[in-house]
Amino acid sequence: MTDDSVPAPSLPGLPYVAGQIILYGIDLNDTNRITHLDVGMAGKAELQIKLASGVGITGSTVLAYGYAFEGHCYRLDCNRIFVVTGPHAEPAAGCGFDPALGYKMWRLTASTQILEISTAFGDARTLILDAQLPGKRSPSSYAITLRMAHRNGRLSND
Repeated sequence: MTDDSVPAPSLPGLPYVAGQIILYGIDLNDTNRITHLDVGMAGKAELQIKLASGVGITGSTVLAYGYAFEGHCYRLDCNRIFVVTGPHAEPAAGCGFDPALGYKMWRLTASTQILEISTAFGDARTLILDAQLPGKRSPSSYAITLRMAHRNGRLSND
């Protein structure tokens, strides 16, 4: 019986790595190291991801569910897809992730470079137009409005 709040232990015989992040999820790569993502067209089209490297870099496309950091387990607010290069997947241990169900883990340092793939499916109105409504835009898009409001809409301090 494992405790769902205890992350995987450090690897025996290796030095302790401060700030290590253990990412928990499943490897979406098939046996040919290709990831297949449904684009909502039910068997008619799919997005394929394959990491290609001339110098032998390998990686995994990870559907992540949670992570462990400094002795604590955390669940992500929603499933997220990351491309992780470098560390190899290990069978999951800790945080309630059962390796018998296909869960794996990746040991990362805080400075490990990873790529997040953001996925959203919907119609153009939802993904483009509605996303730009006030309150849903990035805060940086409000910067010009804020600068103008600071001077009561005047372009100069006169």
